[in-house]
Amino acid sequence: MKRLTYLLLLVFNCSFAQEVKYLSPGAVAIDKKQSLIYTALTTAKSIAVTDIASGQTGGQIKLKQNPNSILLSSDASTLYASTGEAAGTVNVIDLLKGKVKSTIATGHTPEGMALSADGKTLYVANRFSNTVSVIDLVKNKLIKSIPMIREPRYLSITPDGKTLAVANFLPAQASTATVVASQITLVDAATNTVSASVTLPNGSQSLTGIACSPDGNCLYAVHLLSRFSVPITQLDRGWVNTNALSIIDLKSKSLYATVLLDDVDHGAANPYGICIDDKGKLFVAVSGSHELMSIDLEGLQNGIAALFTGKKQDAYVRNREDLSSSLSFVSPYKKRIVLKGRSPRELACAGGKIYVSSRFSPFIEAVPAEGGSHEILSLGEEAEPDGIRRGELAFCDASICYQQWQSCASCHPDGRADGLNWDQQNDGLGNPKNTKSLLYSHVTPPCMITGIRESAELAVRNGILHTLQTKQPEALSVDIDDYLKNLAPLESPFMKEYRKSKSKQLGKKLFEQAGCTQCHNGNYLTDMTKYDVGSGDGNDAGRAFDTPSLSEIWRTAPYLYDGRAASLQDMFTIYNSDDKHGFTKKLSKEELDALILYINTL
Repeated sequence: MKRLTYLLLLVFNCSFAQEVKYLSPGAVAIDKKQSLIYTALTTAKSIAVTDIASGQTGGQIKLKQNPNSILLSSDASTLYASTGEAAGTVNVIDLLKGKVKSTIATGHTPEGMALSADGKTLYVANRFSNTVSVIDLVKNKLIKSIPMIREPRYLSITPDGKTLAVANFLPAQASTATVVASQITLVDAATNTVSASVTLPNGSQSLTGIACSPDGNCLYAVHLLSRFSVPITQLDRGWVNTNALSIIDLKSKSLYATVLLDDVDHGAANPYGICIDDKGKLFVAVSGSHELMSIDLEGLQNGIAALFTGKKQDAYVRNREDLSSSLSFVSPYKKRIVLKGRSPRELACAGGKIYVSSRFSPFIEAVPAEGGSHEILSLGEEAEPDGIRRGELAFCDASICYQQWQSCASCHPDGRADGLNWDQQNDGLGNPKNTKSLLYSHVTPPCMITGIRESAELAVRNGILHTLQTKQPEALSVDIDDYLKNLAPLESPFMKEYRKSKSKQLGKKLFEQAGCTQCHNGNYLTDMTKYDVGSGDGNDAGRAFDTPSLSEIWRTAPYLYDGRAASLQDMFTIYNSDDKHGFTKKLSKEELDALILYINTL
């Protein structure tokens, strides 16, 4: 208590509701004495400090930017906070003094972190720089940036410190590829080089929580497993989106198995953070259905091993691919716990309890691992939610979906796109289209790639009716409209390179000379008109497509209506031979590079 008292003398009393509108609790960390819990308040530019015994938050550590994640040193004397977006930093916080002692620049939107076994090296996942920063904590210096695949967000390091696992959030392939799936990158921590890339099952996306087993042999990862190869005709039995746990064998550096978290008639939508307690149970924050799930790992592993060695027969599961389609295999090993918090995101295990933070609830929920009453640890007061806030919750809420299989965020994470093609049947059957970002959708009608919806308002209501397959009050749709209208573009991670480029004026000039501005103009870089640009195939041959906004185009790969172009480079060099997407085929490599760099800054 002396340390807590000293800390709270240095930070102001926790009556900060007047200064911030919402807290949005995120990552949590617990000191080794299990007396204090630290919580990243991701929209309040601060970290709450809570006394576990009393259940009260006595103060906070103020930051200059919003914290995306936090990590506690092994001796609990230092707290690391990854903060900000384009100007991302790691804040090194001296907990005895309760203030930031140093700040280290990283990449765009630093999120998950991991410490080396000796505590001298900090790894940081930079989501939109597509890198992992390696920071020497002795010198407080960035020593290397390791390139990643796409949107690295979460990290886990083996107990021996030899292997760093990186969860790449979204697929990086063309949507028409044979396999379209997120990947896990394995890094050799001795050399800080990539040692392997493990591709998850086809349709894997929104890869969030990862955790290494205590023995360092396995990595567990939760993600969506989207069945994008079939038309959206129903939701029963996970027809559209299922929610999965993948197990990576770290010795062979390969996928061992993928199992489903859902039940036959009850989805476990949007799994998020995970942790493993000292008794070998895995806990998952099931964000979309507002639950905590516990899984007996030993039982699950034994069940899988028996199945694969032929010691156990299952009429419905004959191989590993069948296992990832079974909605009943995990049932004997799991338990679903309903939470009081809304949209649980992050977890921490300590002292026989699971501490859960939920984005839309101003408290930490302490759940006994073996069952019992939940304790509420208050993080302070926050304002009553307005329409934008209610809309964000509704957008992430699978309880408004039939059997809770998915939420709006399942296909539109952060209001953007999942990188997959979907056949929604609104413009015919058997002609899937690439998911569009919803940024500026309300001010750039019509909606959908074929412009089949006259407005975003109409698209929202039809999405609830036909994709979530329920009827909801009109007020809920209005709130979702408000949330989507409030989405704002992020600064491009290419902006730094562009500012330093000798050919930056050339790129902008070529954008105009190539005729790009004929269709991509105005405040939202679209003329909101449909054109037949000759790219339609099959049932879509000769079809006119809506001109997409180029805002945040750096974030919305793959490209073209069916996502056939994995990158802008592919779009111009492979799929623009007829110059229908701008007059680019005669450009030199230098000119094309300058054009693409400029477009990536929009």
